[in-house]
Amino acid sequence: MGHIHLGVLPQTKKWREVVSLLEDRADDETVFAASAIAAERDLAAAVDNSVFVEAVRLLLMIPFAARSEDFGAALRDLDLQVASHPELLDIIAAAGDRLDAVARTSRTRTDFGELAGRALIATLGEQIGGALPGLFDTTAEDVRTEARRLSRPQGIGGLTRAFFGRLLSDTLSSWLDRTLASQTGPGRRMSDAGARGAFDLALGQYTHEATRIIREFAPGWYGKRLHESGRIDSHQAAAFGAVAMKKITEELRRKRNADE
Repeated sequence: MGHIHLGVLPQTKKWREVVSLLEDRADDETVFAASAIAAERDLAAAVDNSVFVEAVRLLLMIPFAARSEDFGAALRDLDLQVASHPELLDIIAAAGDRLDAVARTSRTRTDFGELAGRALIATLGEQIGGALPGLFDTTAEDVRTEARRLSRPQGIGGLTRAFFGRLLSDTLSSWLDRTLASQTGPGRRMSDAGARGAFDLALGQYTHEATRIIREFAPGWYGKRLHESGRIDSHQAAAFGAVAMKKITEELRRKRNADE
């Protein structure tokens, strides 16, 4: 994946409110809630981003491909260029290459698409890599076994929640980064690196809670689509992404209203 080029915050009333809250040293959750409200339009437009849709398709289909005895062939059928017995790094590299190809073909290389790609790669690394025995003891079959585990109801629930939680956190953080630099230093909201670290940690927790709903609906949706079609194509991935984003924004609104 490429690089994210941060600019300035959009000059909308909602984003100006976020800046004011930061300057007034409002509590973290108030800032996060305001940021989520300001970003709602961008989150709703995710379904129109071809890189995001492809990231969702790969997220859902890589575990399903691991059910095949020939994992490499099943991955190549997903347009991932890997050898017959792929290691985790091979899969991650192929996923990054695939998302780059989609961005080039569709001419839709955007910051959000880059964030979606990073979220996919990080999620695969954590959800598969975190369960592997170790760097030097891992085999290609271990990778397939752990990827296949994620195709089960509990696995797909955790996998999709991890992806959308990271994507939401990184999306809000990418916008907030554009103004937090001016809020860092002695006597300011972020007095030092420790304060910024605590802020980022709280943001991650906030978005993790907001994506709990994904874990609840993903397994049923996933099982039904695979039963009906035997695979999840781009159209279905876009539908899943749209429903997920809708549920996330509804949960963010609910959290905001509960805090008022």
